[in-house]
Amino acid sequence: MKHQLVKLVSDQAGITEGQADKAVEAVVGYFKTRLPDEMNDEIANLAVGHNNDAEA
Repeated sequence: MKHQLVKLVSDQAGITEGQADKAVEAVVGYFKTRLPDEMNDEIANLAVGHNNDAEA
């Protein structure tokens, strides 16, 4: 899932995938400091691909 998110950010923002990866990490980090722990785990798992859905 993270790869798809990085690709989306890269394409829509017109930046490299390396830059988009840093942006995604920054957003995940931001939410981790502001949301309850239960939600942090869900967001982090989704962002890095540790969910139950298979990647396309």
